[in-house]
Parts: sequence; structure tokens; C-alpha cells
Amino acid sequence: MILERATSDYLDSLRRPADPLLVEMESYAADNDVPIAPRETARLLGMLARAGGARLVLEVGLAIGYSALHIARALPEYGKVVSLERDMQMAAVAKTYLARDPAGAKVEVLLGDAHDTLPGLRETFDMIFIDADKSGYPGYLDLALDRLRKRGLIVIDNLLMDGDVATGRGDRHWPQASVDTALSLNRRLATDPALDYVLLPLGDGVGIVQRRGQ
Repeated sequence: MILERATSDYLDSLRRPADPLLVEMESYAADNDVPIAPRETARLLGMLARAGGARLVLEVGLAIGYSALHIARALPEYGKVVSLERDMQMAAVAKTYLARDPAGAKVEVLLGDAHDTLPGLRETFDMIFIDADKSGYPGYLDLALDRLRKRGLIVIDNLLMDGDVATGRGDRHWPQASVDTALSLNRRLATDPALDYVLLPLGDGVGIVQRRGQ
């Protein structure tokens, strides 16, 4: 847990109720141990997409489509989310949920390992959201930077890992290898002179990256 309980409870009390479909997706994720972005993180993604006038967004890690739906709802009618997912069963579940919302038609699902599918993309994206296997984060970031438009944003989830990154010690939920990857990536992003980087104590730690001078 990143925040003290009293602060976390207070922030929860300010949450706007989610619509029934999103609540159902949250329940499915909890019941089936599917990692999805916290509600406040997913809402932030939608706000960033809307504020930046995004039309084309890349998502690395679809899961059940929870974040993709938040982003898609924030895009204009002609907008699109290209979402990469390697788990066929997970993608099938996501498609059933996305089909129940008009914005779901804006989501294009590409099956396969993102290390293989991402290099084949030729589009330049307004925003890129990375929320997949943590060991792959450094590679995903390198590939994403090549596909990011000027003034675009890369958003990366789970960079504090329930506070384990701050202590440097993994646990049963976050293995040490994942914590070490996050530590290394945070140091890299914070010290790279070509990038602007902010790490927010929101959800499970949200990193936002932008190239400098653009």
C-alpha cells in the first residue's frame, strides 16, 4: 500500500461511482485474479487522452479491456486504441466486454507478444500506455519511444508496486526481479536528460514520460 490508510480511505470517499459495466469488469478482475489498473489510474488515462487531444493511442497489455475502455471513451469518434495482448483467452474476455459499449468499437486488439508486434507497427501514437509483464518494461519503453509523436506521452503503471519499490524488497505479490526492474527503470527515467519524467503516487505508481524540447 502506497498511501496511509486514512488518506486512502478519504480519497476513496471522493470517488465518483463507476457505471455498471466498469463495476462488473472490476468484480471479474477481483474474482479471477486479473491485474487491471486501479480505477483512479484508468480515469487518469482517459483525462490525459482527452486533454492531449489524442486520436491514436497504443496500449501494451489489454487484460480484460478495462483501461482500453476508459481511453476509448475519451477519444473522438474517429479515434482508435491499438491494444497488444499475448493471452488469447484474456483477449477473448476483453472483446466480450468491449462489445457491450459503443466506445469498444474504437479498440483494435492485436494478439501476440508485444516485443514482436510493437516493432511491426508503423503508426505514430499520441499516447502510449504500458501495463504488461514487468520484466518487459525496459524493452517496451525503448520500442514505444520510437512510435511516440512529438509532445506525446508514455504512461507506465505499477512503478511503485505496493510500496515495495521504495523499500527495494519484493514479496509474494511482487517478486524481487520485478522490483529490481522498476528500480532500474525509475532511475533511468529520472536521470535521462532527453526525457521529462514524473512518478505519481497514484494507484500503484504511475509514471508519465515525455521527450524534452518537443
